[in-house]
This record gives sequence, structure tokens and C-alpha cells, in this order.
Amino acid sequence: MRAGKKKKCNDESKSFEDWTTKKLKEWAVGLHQSIYEIECYGSKDIQNYYGVVGELERRGISVNEKLYFGK
Repeated sequence: MRAGKKKKCNDESKSFEDWTTKKLKEWAVGLHQSIYEIECYGSKDIQNYYGVVGELERRGISVNEKLYFGK
């Protein structure tokens, strides 16, 4: 990639590698809420969540999940 030229990203691509980091983060937050907070999800949501998290980690972004026990 040449200096000064931005890589064109396709957020509609089926490959998470083509998504912008911003879009990946948005999806990770939304999927995490659906799975772990709202508890309304399907198996595809879990697959997508771990795919998004894996791509973020591949890009050097750490994902920390908070475990909470309440009364």
C-alpha cells in the first residue's frame, strides 16, 4: 500500500478481514450485549462474535470481557 492512500474497506463483506476496526468494535459490543446481557441470541451470533473478536485480536487489539457475579 502506498503512503497517503487509504485501504478501501468493505463493511458489507462477509470476511471480517475486510471490515474497518470501528465496525468490528461496534459489532463486538452489540453481539456481546445480545449474548451475555440480554441473552437473546443464536448459534450464528456466537460464531460471529468469536470471529469478530479473533479479527480484532489479530489486529493487535485486546478484548477484555468482564465477569460479574451479583446477588
